[in-house]
Amino acid sequence: MDDLEDLKRKKMFELMRKAAEQESKKNYPTKPVEVTDATFYNFIKQYPVVVVDCWAPWCGPCRMISPVIEELASDYAGKVVFGKLNVDENPAVAAEYGIMSIPTLLFARNGEVVDRLIGAVPRQIIEAKLRQILA
Repeated sequence: MDDLEDLKRKKMFELMRKAAEQESKKNYPTKPVEVTDATFYNFIKQYPVVVVDCWAPWCGPCRMISPVIEELASDYAGKVVFGKLNVDENPAVAAEYGIMSIPTLLFARNGEVVDRLIGAVPRQIIEAKLRQILA
C-alpha cells in the first residue's frame, strides 16, 4: 500500500509542476512586443531571455527577417520573449548600443545585453545563438 501512496504522491507532484510550468508560460507573449527607448530596459529585465529586433520600416532586410522573428516568438514562447525596436523612432537605445546597421538582434539574459547578430541572418543562425544563451 505504501508503494501505491508513493506513486500517487509522485504523480501529483509531477502534475503540479507541469501546471505551474504552463501557468508561467501564459505570461510570455507569443508575438514580438513593441519596445521603445522608454520601455527597453524594463523589457529586458522583465524576462530571463529576450531578443530585441532593431529595425526600421524602410529597411528591406528588416522586412525579410520579420516573419522569422514572428515564427520564433511563437515557437519559443515560454522560453524567450521577442521585441521590436524601431530605431528611427527610438534613437537612444540604438546610439547606446552602437547600432549602425539594421537589422540588429540584441540578445539579453537577466536584464543585460550579452550578444548581437547583425543583418538578415537565417533562422538557423538565430536559433544557434538562442541555444547558446538558453544553455
